[in-house]
Amino acid sequence: MSRDWELVMKRALINPAKCCNCQPCSIETHCSMEAVLRENKIEKPWIDFYRCSGCLQCKVYCSNKAVEEISHPCDGKQRMGW
Repeated sequence: MSRDWELVMKRALINPAKCCNCQPCSIETHCSMEAVLRENKIEKPWIDFYRCSGCLQCKVYCSNKAVEEISHPCDGKQRMGW
């Protein structure tokens, strides 16, 4: 059976150059998957790809437009490799 489409996994990525390290970080407080993490208050937040569901709601919440969408093709047979 051949497919004309391919599965794509989407995830969010915080661009550190655009992140202003807001306190509190709106995506950190609104992420229902608790995928936005930071080592401490001084460090900028980052998104754990294993926790992120790919809903991309964080793009809506970030007023600095620091969240970018990344896509990775998946054939359903291999690990994603995030």
